Amino acid sequence: MTYGKILYVDLNNEKYREIKIDANVIRSFIGGKGLGAYLLYKLLKKNADPLSPDNLLMFLTGPLTGTEYPTSGRITVVTKSPLTNLFNDSHAGGYFGPELRKAGYDGVIIYGKSEDPIYIWISDDIEFRDAKHLWGADTEKTVKVIRDETDSRAHIASIGPAGENLVRFASINIDKDSDPWRSGIAGRGGPGAVMGSKNLKAIAVKGYKKIELYDKEGFHRVAVERMRKVNKNKFLRIRRQIGTSYWVDPMNAFGILPSYNFQRGYIDDAVGLYGTYLRDFVKRIVSCYNCPISCGKIVSRDGFDVKVEYEGIALLGSNNGIKDVLDVADAMKLCNTLGLDAISTGNVIGFIMECRERGLIDEGPRFGDKDGQLKLIKMIAYRKGIGDLLAEGVKRVSEIIGMDSYKFAMHVKGLELPGYEPRSSWGMALAYATSDRGGCHQRAWTTKAELTGVLKRFSIEGVAEYVKRTQDERAAAFSLIVCDFLPDYDITALRYAVGLEYDLNEYLKVGERIWNLTRLFNIREAGVSRKDDSLPARVFEDPLPLPPKGDKHIRLPKEDFNKMLDEYYKLRGWDSNGIPTEGKLNELDLKSLLGD
Repeated sequence: MTYGKILYVDLNNEKYREIKIDANVIRSFIGGKGLGAYLLYKLLKKNADPLSPDNLLMFLTGPLTGTEYPTSGRITVVTKSPLTNLFNDSHAGGYFGPELRKAGYDGVIIYGKSEDPIYIWISDDIEFRDAKHLWGADTEKTVKVIRDETDSRAHIASIGPAGENLVRFASINIDKDSDPWRSGIAGRGGPGAVMGSKNLKAIAVKGYKKIELYDKEGFHRVAVERMRKVNKNKFLRIRRQIGTSYWVDPMNAFGILPSYNFQRGYIDDAVGLYGTYLRDFVKRIVSCYNCPISCGKIVSRDGFDVKVEYEGIALLGSNNGIKDVLDVADAMKLCNTLGLDAISTGNVIGFIMECRERGLIDEGPRFGDKDGQLKLIKMIAYRKGIGDLLAEGVKRVSEIIGMDSYKFAMHVKGLELPGYEPRSSWGMALAYATSDRGGCHQRAWTTKAELTGVLKRFSIEGVAEYVKRTQDERAAAFSLIVCDFLPDYDITALRYAVGLEYDLNEYLKVGERIWNLTRLFNIREAGVSRKDDSLPARVFEDPLPLPPKGDKHIRLPKEDFNKMLDEYYKLRGWDSNGIPTEGKLNELDLKSLLGD
């Protein structure tokens, strides 16, 4: 087996050792998300506080990472989330993952807490270096200083002040936006706070080894053929030109773009948020390691480079009544340099804007206040004033404010909702409710299927099956690891990369096994059941105005949602309370693999 060498780092004692993962575990979970789920379930102390030294923070690659296979530059960060207390895998692009494999490791597990701030330098050796001079620095400065101290070509995962201050939705940033390549952000669920709780400012990597392949010639043939097909894909040409911001226009036109804290699914005069408008301000286009898609769009603001994406435009733009993508870029620049998840940040700011509009609080910005948003982002990162409260996430904030504000706190299981309105995309409603890390669009993105007629809009027909099947496939894909934007991929690459051969059913069964394992983890750690697989009250109670003028309204009837959920549980082999049955666990070999 040419994959499965993990570096285990004990920060309590500043020691490290190497772990070799059993081949049967690799076959059962592949790598990335799947391997992380297995290791977190097996190694984490039960009911560990996510911000305690007992929590584990993992940086995991997949068998394809760092190879010539297209989009093989991603890294998966796995931990127990301080925002949700659930399993959390957050994925980032860039070059850190390939560099880690070139340093001779397929992953890193961080345990414990350093007495003082440090960073880890991984190259020919492993070094624990003093980072007291970097504590308080933003991610741009951190990366620059560490490269000066190590290697100018090092790739670095770091946190900003938000992570140091234990903001529950703090991100881990890969390199920096001013680099000539695409930076990455592992943002969802607060992995940056876990890193900060360990007094770990950064991990820097520079590798010099060749990545071993089981069959080099066979792998080269598969990779070249896949790259050829990717380059012929017509939609990817649009993605190269406009990036993820392409979706702002259609989401707004179909009433799926969250606006004014999900009070509407569209925003008037939205042209300033469209990708065609953004394109005039793009300074350069950047890509991840060995990626032909080149989706990263860099805008320069006051001498700083910032990468602008759809989710940031939705949550820091329309969701908060802000209509110019350059104002969004200013907000994203702060999120990226201070180390905040832009989705959660925009969501919690939208919530507090609505609270202000409703008179529930007497401070904070109102919708459309771009300067107030920037001020609030800084306050959150440094936990100053009301920012100290907002740093806890929208679920906890609504519980403290009270006065029925929970009804419009837009989260699932504590994770703030991203940029797709669930009342006008019923597939996303079920995907959000059943996601293993809380409100997330990456487990099953159904909006395109609904807009193109694969799924009928405002109908529950076929939704449960589509969501379940997509969740299984994505869990497997996030274990290879390949990018969300890769239009198609060939699982025979696994045979040539590491000697593992699957047919399609076996491969999808790996994804289903992973999905059931993360469910078991969430049951063990947070008591998750049917009561948690739900949506904010607003989705069921408030009709959603639809474009173009808001004359028509739509809502998701609770009874229809429950029918989808019942069907979903049945397809999953779970009982009516959302608990995997013993028969399903035996079918997936989970009982024997876990040993409990």
